[in-house]
Amino acid sequence: MVTTNEQRKEHWIRRYRTTLIIGFFLLIFFIAYIKPWPYMLYGAGSAEPVHSRVETGHKLEEKGALLFTTVSTYSNPNIFSIIYARINPRMEVKSQEEATSGATNINAYRNLLAWMRDSSEANALLAAYTAMKKPIDVKEQGVIVYALLPESKARDNGLQEGDIITNIDGKEARTVKVLTDYLTTKKPGDKVKVSGTRGDNKFEATVPLINMGTGTSSRTGIGFQNDTVLKVTAPDPVKFDFADTGGPSAGLMMTLEIIAQLTNDDLTRGFRIAGTGTISADGTVGQIGGINYKLMAADKEKADYFLVPYDPKNPSNWTLAEKTVKDLKLSPKLVKVSTLQEALDFLKKLEFKA
Repeated sequence: MVTTNEQRKEHWIRRYRTTLIIGFFLLIFFIAYIKPWPYMLYGAGSAEPVHSRVETGHKLEEKGALLFTTVSTYSNPNIFSIIYARINPRMEVKSQEEATSGATNINAYRNLLAWMRDSSEANALLAAYTAMKKPIDVKEQGVIVYALLPESKARDNGLQEGDIITNIDGKEARTVKVLTDYLTTKKPGDKVKVSGTRGDNKFEATVPLINMGTGTSSRTGIGFQNDTVLKVTAPDPVKFDFADTGGPSAGLMMTLEIIAQLTNDDLTRGFRIAGTGTISADGTVGQIGGINYKLMAADKEKADYFLVPYDPKNPSNWTLAEKTVKDLKLSPKLVKVSTLQEALDFLKKLEFKA
């Protein structure tokens, strides 16, 4: 009996069929495991003492702890991580575009977050020294590109979110007012050359101007939301260690820690006080994102209280915080704070924990 090549091939396939099937599925699994997807995963982050991250040159022994809270984020996950996050009630999946609010690219978004963190530190110093009625030195450093408007042509011509503009057409422009005043001398369609810093690097971009607003409020501009970058120098040797974080939401807790150390007053009163919220120079506490995940982190670290940013006109943070505590049966007691003074009043009225 003669065995043909086709018969030998068929025999080989039958003999190794199981191995081939397993190998095929392993290959598919490997490809799925290494392939990144343009999504961002959100979950509970950390609740850490802010005490070790703020130095003022003044020693203070805290019986409890002021805890700043974070959200855990994971970009470009694989399909398995996405599926897990979809079915996990304590996680969330967002497209990268939604998560970054349409930022030009992920590096631009990270530069913006880094500026938010630095700005939060500056505002924490301003708010703390204002509350203590102490003088502090402030200098303008540039104009941050906070968000590019949809009608702006700047993105297509090299400007990104997170860029800090320091010069325009060769002239120094370190405040929003100086930049705006110069642009009012131009007309839509004109081009200006802006330069400054992009993260750790320098940048230049030539961008066309557009007409912004209507009627009497019409003006010429680049088309972006902006803010003045401040360099704040305290009379005390205050140092921050938040390089591994991004965003502005630790502002309130930073400010409380500065005041506690410089006034030698243990504001914790022996409790574990977690919280979140942006801080303005005037002491206004602003709302933040991901408060549900921050509450989960605070609960895991056995926080007694959680300071929640509260805006009576839009109490979204408070509403979500109440829902999260109820649905997940979390232990921290919620405290509304609209201003730094309200947070201080609450903490100073606490009796020391036995």
